[in-house]
Amino acid sequence: MKKIELLAPAGSMESLYAAVQNGADAIYVGGTKFSARAYASNFDEENMIEAVEYCHLYDVKIYVTANILIKENEISEAMDYIKFLYEIGVDALIIQDTGLAELIKRNFPDFEIHASTQMTVHNPEGALLLKKLGFSRIVLSRELSLNEIEYISKNLGVETEIFTHGALCISYSGQCLMSSLIGGRSGNRGKCAQPCRLPYTLINRDIMKEKKGYILSPKDICTLENIKEIIESGTSSLKIEGRMKRPEYVAGVVSAYRKAIDEFYGSKQLKSSMKNFNVNKEKKKLLQLFNREGFSSAYLFGNIGKNMMAYNFPKNTGVKIGEVNKDLALKLEENLSVKDGIRFGNDGFVVSKIIKDCENVDEAYVGDEVKLKPTKYKIGDILYKTSDIKLLENLSKTYSNIYERKNGLNLIVKFNVGEPLTLRTYYKDKDFEVIGEVVQKALKKPLDKEKIIKNLNKTGDTAFQFINIDFESFEEGFLPVSLVNSMRRKLLQKIVEYIINKDKRSMQKGLNLNLSSKKEKRDKIDNPLVIVTTKDQLKAVQEYQIENIAVELFMKECDIDITEVRCKNLYIKTASIIKNEFESVCNIIEENLSHIKGIVTCNLGIIKRFKEKTKIIGDYKLNIFNSYSLEFYKDMVDTASISLELNKKEISNLMRKAVIPCLLIVYGKTELMISEHCPIGSMFGNKTNNNICSRECENGNYVLKDRIGEEFPLKMDKYCRSHIYNSSAINLIPNFEEIKKLNIDFLRLDFTDENYEDTLKIMNAFKEKKYEGDFTKYTRGHFKRGVE
Repeated sequence: MKKIELLAPAGSMESLYAAVQNGADAIYVGGTKFSARAYASNFDEENMIEAVEYCHLYDVKIYVTANILIKENEISEAMDYIKFLYEIGVDALIIQDTGLAELIKRNFPDFEIHASTQMTVHNPEGALLLKKLGFSRIVLSRELSLNEIEYISKNLGVETEIFTHGALCISYSGQCLMSSLIGGRSGNRGKCAQPCRLPYTLINRDIMKEKKGYILSPKDICTLENIKEIIESGTSSLKIEGRMKRPEYVAGVVSAYRKAIDEFYGSKQLKSSMKNFNVNKEKKKLLQLFNREGFSSAYLFGNIGKNMMAYNFPKNTGVKIGEVNKDLALKLEENLSVKDGIRFGNDGFVVSKIIKDCENVDEAYVGDEVKLKPTKYKIGDILYKTSDIKLLENLSKTYSNIYERKNGLNLIVKFNVGEPLTLRTYYKDKDFEVIGEVVQKALKKPLDKEKIIKNLNKTGDTAFQFINIDFESFEEGFLPVSLVNSMRRKLLQKIVEYIINKDKRSMQKGLNLNLSSKKEKRDKIDNPLVIVTTKDQLKAVQEYQIENIAVELFMKECDIDITEVRCKNLYIKTASIIKNEFESVCNIIEENLSHIKGIVTCNLGIIKRFKEKTKIIGDYKLNIFNSYSLEFYKDMVDTASISLELNKKEISNLMRKAVIPCLLIVYGKTELMISEHCPIGSMFGNKTNNNICSRECENGNYVLKDRIGEEFPLKMDKYCRSHIYNSSAINLIPNFEEIKKLNIDFLRLDFTDENYEDTLKIMNAFKEKKYEGDFTKYTRGHFKRGVE
């Protein structure tokens, strides 16, 4: 059995040391550019070289995240950066942008690329498509169950990676535009503002029933108790989330999972070295390091109800230490030290004094009754320990010596009078030997074996140690101890130089950034593609004799029989997420192939299944950000909806080199999130069983209201996934003359919750190419501003 990889995050050199010294098999880091954690410390080029060399000394792989969407004017710089990473020996790249994938496989065919979870691979067909297109590994969406992971990993033979600990996004990664559209900070560009961690009110507008809380804030994942099942699923890598976390967190989480993994393999091999592993003790440590109202196992076992949510507090909850009594004291439920961090409600403080039996103490223990200074809390408050100074200090010690962990070597020594001192070892399929000064006849005190061994073992400032030192031959003689030490250093330096140089590569030719032939220029964009969900919308649209209509067939509100739609070109629009229902959706499409012109979709699995059978219009969640993404999809997609995160200038830059026809959305409420979690059922549904659907979504019209009063429509599809839409529809109809100059091929209008009259109003505005009504309920999205 190939041993599973433990993959750890590192947002700084200290975190990287912590991960390696605590047993990580691989590390993922981000550079100062093109990384999806723009606010981590990250690695400049000098640190990146140091990181690669350090990791490789320990046979630890290093993966670099270049997992943001790349703008047209950034392509050249991005590829220069990829070239740098290639040449210094980075083991693999984790990427999201398909244009970058196109260029990497063209210019660096032996550079391993991993599909980021931002690519939203969540079904077998999508995984197979990316494998065929050159991705060595797929980082699967966090929403998959163990059964789904096992099928893709074992049955299909796809190398997969899954998240096993850390923060969980409520939206499918790569499908979230909430931070981007409402705050201008794009998650697809590494700058998510985490609007999911803010408070919302869920309102049923039909009956004015509401619930408040951190409705979109999930608990962190912890799978320490499920390591056996996860390893047996066949996945290749267990990924810990946390590039924004402190080094002590990385050290603690990595060490816990290292023990759990080793315990699994140890028990399989009937070894007893890990018999003292205590999962409850380790989990308690993890809770103390960081938790949001505890942990969940996310979607691995299907428990996707309220148990996975942190409705009351979206930050580090801490561990309960007691409730304040009438004397402003508390009986401790956990040990406590001066300098520990304390939380009560939304406030907190650092303990400066612990008073026990009227005396100041540095530490107090479970069962002790104490008062704390500063006394910011009041009677009845529940106190939580959010930071344990002793735990952090102990974890810091695990990597304070960055060479505490050692690679074992067997050393052969020749020490004969009249012959040069020779040291020889074997490491990584290679012999290493150094030959030193001639051993002299001892005039006084000879250099004995023990003294030689003692000095050869002084390897503390290196990543190596000699576990066995054998003398091939030995005669009593003399050499200065300084020469023995020098020989040891030279031998180890030879090994170090071999390790840090063996993975370096050079690129002999220049970068190839060429594109295929450009598409033919189109002058007429008056015939739009119109997306409809309801019969009322369809009725309004057909009054304008629209030639291209797509029906959003799989939304719960859709009441349209597509066999009754009359237009020149009819399309079926799919959701971006299609999991267990994949074959059912495919069957519906197959049954209607004779009625339709094609499919509007961003689902990679659907694209793979139908690209040879019908016309494919790529939806905007394909995240087309540059012309090289169009090159990537040119044999799979007939027309592509470009990203909604590009501004006018960036659209123009893309369109000048577009190799397939492109489509721009000029009207519609943007889908901000799509989630497996159902806030309606969780907040208003069955209170005794999280996994029984109460169908509350069918009993009203739901919105999420934020802190400033904006209301975001919340809709369900026919497979019980929730879709959150922007409160304001994009409306670029007044910008029609500007759009004409961009060389766009087609325009698109999306109708989601508009009634008949609203739809007529927009259709008429489009026909007249102007909008003269109240514009306050609309937005131009990123057409003017774009994202950083």
